[in-house]
Amino acid sequence: MDRKEPFFKRKYYLDLLDKNTDSFKKGAGKNIALLGSRKSGKTSIVKEHLRNLKDVVPVYIDLEKISLNPENFSVEFIGNIIFHFLKKPLNEYKKFLLLQSLLKFENELRSKNSFSLIKTVENELLKIKPDQKLIVESAFKFADILGKDNNKKFLIVLDNFENLLDLNNFSQIKDVLSIIYFDSENVRYIATSSAIKESLASLKKFECYEIKNLDKNETIELIGSIAEKVDKNIGEEIFSLSKGHTFVTILISKKYNETKDVKKAFLIELLQKNNSLYNYCNDSLNYYYNRARGQTLLKTILKTIANEELRLSEIAKRIYRSAPVTKSVIERLMETDIIYKKDNKYYFSDNVLRLWVKLTSHGFEFDDVPDDKILDEAAKEL
Repeated sequence: MDRKEPFFKRKYYLDLLDKNTDSFKKGAGKNIALLGSRKSGKTSIVKEHLRNLKDVVPVYIDLEKISLNPENFSVEFIGNIIFHFLKKPLNEYKKFLLLQSLLKFENELRSKNSFSLIKTVENELLKIKPDQKLIVESAFKFADILGKDNNKKFLIVLDNFENLLDLNNFSQIKDVLSIIYFDSENVRYIATSSAIKESLASLKKFECYEIKNLDKNETIELIGSIAEKVDKNIGEEIFSLSKGHTFVTILISKKYNETKDVKKAFLIELLQKNNSLYNYCNDSLNYYYNRARGQTLLKTILKTIANEELRLSEIAKRIYRSAPVTKSVIERLMETDIIYKKDNKYYFSDNVLRLWVKLTSHGFEFDDVPDDKILDEAAKEL
C-alpha cells in the first residue's frame, strides 16, 4: 500500500466507476452517485477516476464553487463544458465563466447546434425578465448536443450535488432535476454528496452507493501504515475515537507519532484552532447549519445533544420550547444527517463532531498546544 496516501476501499469504488464508464463508451452505463459523510474520500475517488479516463471528455464541476442563480449558473455550466472539451490550460479557466468569452468559440466548437444554445442564453439574458427555466435547460442540453455533433461522450461530475437543489428556490424552475435529460447517449453523470437522505430522495435516476466508515480491522491496518510501533491496544483506542472515519483515523495516527499518547493526539487535533480536525468539525457544523434553517435553535439543540442523548420532551425542557417546536427543529437536523433517532433518543451521526461541539462549548479550544494538565481535564470528557 502507498504510505503517502493510505486509503481503504478506494479500489472497490474506482473499479465500479471504471466499469461503468467502460459501459458508457459502449453505449450503456449508468449515472452513479457516491454518498457519504464529509471527508470520506468521495471527491478524491472521483478525481482519480477522471485522471485515468480515455476517449471520454471529463468535466468536473464543484457545485459549492459555481454560481447557483439560474443566469450565472447557465453561463458557468456551459463554460466548464467548453473549457474541458477544448482542453484549455487552467490559467485560462476564468474567462470561461463569462458569456462574452463563450461567444468567441463558435468555430472551435465545430457544432452550430450547441453554439445556438449559447445564443439562446445570451438572448434571454438581454431581457428584463429572462426565462430562467429555458436557460438552465439550455445549459444541461449543451454537452449532449456538443457530444452528438463531435462524436464525443461527456462524463460530468456534479461534486457536492446537494447544492444544485438550490436552483429549486427559483419559482420558474422548482424542480431542476426534471429539466435534466439523464438518458442522453452522449452524457453520463457522477454525483457526490454528503447530504445522504436528501440525495437518495432526489437521485432517482442514479445508482447510489454509500461510502461507509472502515470496520475495526481495516482501521487498525490503516493505523499500522501510518503510526510507528503501534500494538493492537493502541489501534483499538484510535478506532474507539475515530469510529473508522478514514480522515480522522489518519490525523490521529500522524499526531500519535509525535505525542505517543492517543487521547492527547486526538485532543490536540480536535481542539487546537487551525488544526485539520478542528477545521473539519467547524466546517462540518457550518455545512449542516447551512443545509437546515433557523440557526439559533439548531445550535442550542446540538449543544444539548452533544452533552447527553435525550428524549424529545427532555430536549424541549432544556431549550425552553414546546415539544412541537423542538420536534420541528430536530426533524430539520435529521434531514441533514447530522443526528439520528434510536430508541426515542437523539444521537450525533458523527461522534467526533459530537465531541468537538461538547468540548468547545465547555471552553476547550486553544490557539496553541495546551499543557498536559488541560489535556487531562479535556480527556475526562471523552
